[in-house]
Amino acid sequence: MGRFISFVVALALVLTALPADAQGRGRGRLGGPAALGRSYEEPAYARGYADGFRHAQDDRSDRRRYDPIGHRDYRSGDQGFYRSYGSRDAYRNNYRAGFRAGYDAGYRDGTGRRR
Repeated sequence: MGRFISFVVALALVLTALPADAQGRGRGRLGGPAALGRSYEEPAYARGYADGFRHAQDDRSDRRRYDPIGHRDYRSGDQGFYRSYGSRDAYRNNYRAGFRAGYDAGYRDGTGRRR
């Protein structure tokens, strides 16, 4: 029981240290970037984030310049789209927002700076 309480307290401390946007109180469902903690609710954002992160790591390791919008996946913006998600345009907007956020995170090194 003591381990559980310690876990809950540690989790509470971590969550209170996060900025409001990362706690899921960011912009609306289709109105902009969702927080990473909410990415499970936003399939477009989550897919875009994962794709952007992967492309950024590839670019960084191959010593290519920082260029998230230069990727075909970003330009098309509909990877993983299903009609049940709603409009394709809203999906693209969320995918691209996630892609940019993932690319930015993936391109940074351990110090938080771009290489």
